[in-house]
Amino acid sequence: MKKQKKQLLYPYFLIVPTLVSCIIFKFYPFLKTILSSFSVTDQFGAWIGWAGTTFWEMMFADDAFWQTLVTTLKYALITFVGTFVIAMILAMLSTKHTKLGKVSQMLYALPIAIAHSTSSVIFLFVFKGEGGLLNSWLGTDIAWLTKADTAFWAVAVVTVWTHISGSFLYLLAGFRGVSEDILEAAIVDGANSFTRAVKIMIPMASPQIFYVLFLNIISALGVFTQVKLLTGGGPSGATTSLMYEIYLRAVKFGEYEYACCVSIVTFLIIFVFTRIQFAFEKKMVYYQ
Repeated sequence: MKKQKKQLLYPYFLIVPTLVSCIIFKFYPFLKTILSSFSVTDQFGAWIGWAGTTFWEMMFADDAFWQTLVTTLKYALITFVGTFVIAMILAMLSTKHTKLGKVSQMLYALPIAIAHSTSSVIFLFVFKGEGGLLNSWLGTDIAWLTKADTAFWAVAVVTVWTHISGSFLYLLAGFRGVSEDILEAAIVDGANSFTRAVKIMIPMASPQIFYVLFLNIISALGVFTQVKLLTGGGPSGATTSLMYEIYLRAVKFGEYEYACCVSIVTFLIIFVFTRIQFAFEKKMVYYQ
């Protein structure tokens, strides 16, 4: 009897370290963030008293917040679509085994080995106004990172570049997993490359495609490093993302309550997008 109880309790004992870690580093900070958004804190973030909805009202009345929200959604749309489309094309091109295939695959996957901070610093020299590589190549004299329109697109381009390799690897694994027998049968039936890709490869690689879509939307909404190192949120907040706004409010200005409000809004946006994706999972994903 005691042995049976030990066997029943043993699995729960194994998950205790993970459970404790989740409580300390995930659930507790999340609950504290919610409480802090309705509180007054000191310069170190310690609780002083209740503030009600004061900071929520302040945030929703702040034009800078709405500008940041719109900018973040624009980042998400551009980087989400750009990353997925380019990674899909590269994965399709790399599906066939060729002599130079391994070299091209290595080049496509190389950015995954470079930290976002490092790649941002590299692109800082590319987009530099005076003496920058891009201006040298184009023969122009544009201050790419100090003009609102060009600065936004510069951050978006860097974000897409840093996310492509991960998506490429997942999609390539999905396309490589399609049975050669099925593809050969389709060729015998007269299906061209486009038909095989749309009718066979994409549906059969839908689990990987779904995961890449899920991964990209999370990454796109969490843009931070590129903004901080390339533009610092400028000019005039034109490139500030929600994640960078949280950093500014909490770390630079010490406005922890406001930062907590922005954090919750960011969480809700990501939650809504992921719920929408999972709602379409059964209709879009084909599990072999």
